[in-house]
Amino acid sequence: MLVDLHTHFYPEAYLALLEHQAHGVRIRTDAQGRRYLEQHGTRLATLTRPMVDLEERLRIMDHLGASVQVLSLTSPNVYAFPEPVAVQAARLVNRVYAEVKGRHPDRFRCLASVPLGTGAEVEELDYAVRVLGLDGVVVGTTVGEKPLDDPAFQPFWRRADELGLVVLLHPMGGLISPHLQDFSLVPLVGFPAETTVALARMAYSGFFDRYPRVKLVAPHAGGAVPYLLGRLDTGYRAYAECAAACPPSEALRRVYYDTVNTYPPALRCLLDTVGPEKVVFGSDFPHVIGHLEDGVRALQEAGLNPEELEAVLWRNARDLLALA
Repeated sequence: MLVDLHTHFYPEAYLALLEHQAHGVRIRTDAQGRRYLEQHGTRLATLTRPMVDLEERLRIMDHLGASVQVLSLTSPNVYAFPEPVAVQAARLVNRVYAEVKGRHPDRFRCLASVPLGTGAEVEELDYAVRVLGLDGVVVGTTVGEKPLDDPAFQPFWRRADELGLVVLLHPMGGLISPHLQDFSLVPLVGFPAETTVALARMAYSGFFDRYPRVKLVAPHAGGAVPYLLGRLDTGYRAYAECAAACPPSEALRRVYYDTVNTYPPALRCLLDTVGPEKVVFGSDFPHVIGHLEDGVRALQEAGLNPEELEAVLWRNARDLLALA
């Protein structure tokens, strides 16, 4: 059995809305004939066939042996729309996801999107989870120019905490600089850096003490967090503004981390830092850099024993999502 907690799916109706009403977003075609999303001149995501075609996705899942995939929107989520349209887009996506889950309850679980920053996020969260039956929520590491620990998002986090929700973080391209525009460095370096910054801010701001029931899942093996955890603790001791209720090494062990890093020594660092019980399988499928087979191979080469490997491949996600 294999439960893949980090996969993405774009409904075509969402893409049409994105192209016509989102700020600075365009759908373009590259030299290889592939459609891709561009935001303010930066390439965000290639629209591979299984990214938009559910039947093709199921065929590939069967071929690769993926039992269950957890679907979510990737960048730019619903944050690139004007406020009224963001509310509309979130409702559209969540209804499509509920239909997908309803048609294929044994193959898909789905994470809602909510229009953070509009004032309608709590209402949409309740509708998506309590009415539509979605399995949690995906949020960007930044929303516009605001980080997730911004006071504006407290009502959302309070409700997510009351519901004990699974919340997947996902980078938005908020750390884009001229130095990341070449060599596809936005997804390769910028996205893990955004994850790292978001988690460090959460740790230092006391997020995990305020919202202890939120089941936060960090992508890309936590970015640089496993490697930097000692340095973050040094900051906790050295700087008054970093003196949260507990050291980052304690706070960030409350987070779940996916395995979207196919370098076995990096996965070994993650596993040694937080323990196999806090690691869930993720592939970033079906991005052009999201390969399920490579993710499984990297875990096998990271030296897990059979029980640990089973926990990471499916048991931890089964328990996290309360899968039957």
